[in-house]
Amino acid sequence: MRWQILTKITEDFKSKFPEINPIILQLLANRGLKTQEEIDEFLMPDYSQDLNDPFIFQEMEKAVGRIYKAIREKEKILIYGDYDTDGVVSTVILYQTFKKIGAEVETYLPDREKEGYGLNKEAIGSFKEKGINLIITCDCGISNVEEIEEAKKAGIETIITDHHREPKILPDAFVIIDPWLKREKYPFKELAGVGVAFKLIQSLLQHPNSQLDEKEAFEKWLLDLVALGTIADSMPLLKENRVLCKYGLIVLNKTKNPGLKFLIEKAGLRSEIDAEKISYQLSPRLNVSGRMDHANQSLKLLLAEKQEALKLASEINNLNVKRQKLIEEIFNEIKSEIGEGPKEKILVIFKEKALVGLLGLLANKLLDVYHRPALVLTKNSNGKIKASGRSIEEFDLFSSLSSLVDYFEDFGGHAQAAGFTLKNPDDFEKFKKEIEKIVSQKIKDEDLIPQLEIETEVDLPAVNWDLYEELLKFEPFGKDNPKPYFLLSNIYLRNIEIVGQNQNHRRLTLEDGRKMIYFNSEKKVEDLKIGDQINVVFELGVNEWNGERSLEMKVVDLRKHL
Repeated sequence: MRWQILTKITEDFKSKFPEINPIILQLLANRGLKTQEEIDEFLMPDYSQDLNDPFIFQEMEKAVGRIYKAIREKEKILIYGDYDTDGVVSTVILYQTFKKIGAEVETYLPDREKEGYGLNKEAIGSFKEKGINLIITCDCGISNVEEIEEAKKAGIETIITDHHREPKILPDAFVIIDPWLKREKYPFKELAGVGVAFKLIQSLLQHPNSQLDEKEAFEKWLLDLVALGTIADSMPLLKENRVLCKYGLIVLNKTKNPGLKFLIEKAGLRSEIDAEKISYQLSPRLNVSGRMDHANQSLKLLLAEKQEALKLASEINNLNVKRQKLIEEIFNEIKSEIGEGPKEKILVIFKEKALVGLLGLLANKLLDVYHRPALVLTKNSNGKIKASGRSIEEFDLFSSLSSLVDYFEDFGGHAQAAGFTLKNPDDFEKFKKEIEKIVSQKIKDEDLIPQLEIETEVDLPAVNWDLYEELLKFEPFGKDNPKPYFLLSNIYLRNIEIVGQNQNHRRLTLEDGRKMIYFNSEKKVEDLKIGDQINVVFELGVNEWNGERSLEMKVVDLRKHL
């Protein structure tokens, strides 16, 4: 593993903020926070002050006016979402708000396997038959030029709320609300789909036409789902997202949503829910119905009353167990096919019987294990070859696939994640050779060695309760605000203890008598012995045992000092 220590702050920068612990100042600088205003906003986010005015979106006023017109004239509104966590929670908060303000509203989530991502023409035909007058998309729509044209022909107007990049051709929708549009002046681009949906809700509640009592309380009780969708979609947890998630986690930990309460219980989450628990335990469960069956199951869960919510939470939890087993089986097959180790710089794997909804998870697992871009493909029920890919930071997968766009029937994504459908299944081998050639030219050998980003080097005396308390202000941790890793250099090792039920962990005693825990380290410390000088990368936390709390240094990586 490559260690990279981030650029050290200058003495001049330290002198501007003499009251701030230099370690904390280094962390702030690492997150691009260089002014007093930026630092204050980060360390003390304020819900009433630090959220942007939703009416900065150029067409927000037009969108709100159209929605209230639909309510006045008793038009039928349809909320069209996506099948992932971000799309599902966006649909839920819009639906709940529209019901609250008196709209005649229903929802639609596409089938991942049969319909794919975004709007589709067949669904639009069914909306016409139902008498739908207005479609509001969330977490999708920005690329659906033909489908929105089809809706217009059917006499249906569309308001797009999305957070994906602007395509070459924009659909001719009634309104588009997307922070990535070139024409937009909205100051924060990185909202999740649920973040954009929430800005529409804020606008509806702030508008003079809103007759709702206790608007502020209603708005804030939606924040549990806003935080859930933002964290699940791996959006940067800085600026406006940080405010939404900081307050959203407070709401989530006392949520009134019965479905969410039961899902938390089924996931076995008894202590406080943080961003990590959302990413690894709650979001996968909300995602699983869209991957294995239909996302409507998760949508129903989040809209259900108590008794139905308990039943749905149990079903979803069981489906998640099934998903985990299936992923493990398929992944073990892939590992045996790869053998000793991959020869190519990209893994292109075809698994005929894999569910389309599992491709991204498999690609991500391959990326984690082999640290190289991975594409996993399968044949869907219509005989089409579908693919999902994930990539290392050093390689823009989306850009490289864009050069092969003639192979694709549909294609989308961003630098580290992309998906497509092959026009012709017979082109698979030819496509595979071309992408392997591109990757071999663009990725250097050192790019395939995982990199560990270290915030700063520290001395042992600086690792104390005061530092830990300061680090709490950095939560929630996530994209662009990672849990900090610190480096201790040239430390004398006083003792090594074998611990754990399977004797696969090590407790290391350092020169000042303090202990560190190194999990799953049996094979990593075989040549380590008492008396060695070591360099160690660690994260700082708290260990609670029998009612006692102690600082815990958890080893991330370790080397002998040369």
